[in-house]
Amino acid sequence: MAGDDPRRMEDEAHMRAALLLAGRGLGNTWPNPAVGCVIVKDGVVVGRGWTAPGGRPHAETEALRRAGPAA
Repeated sequence: MAGDDPRRMEDEAHMRAALLLAGRGLGNTWPNPAVGCVIVKDGVVVGRGWTAPGGRPHAETEALRRAGPAA
């Protein structure tokens, strides 16, 4: 069954984590949307980020910064 695929379940868990991170910026990121980002390499989270107040830095930029060379 497709819903039992371990890779899919892992992907969905990482997406939930990104959505929770996005919640940290709700109401504070205008003019940008509240975004969360999770960078995963070989099944391990190497970077996380969310859009900061005022919309900068973006979630992806922050996650890449935190991941460093592991990204």
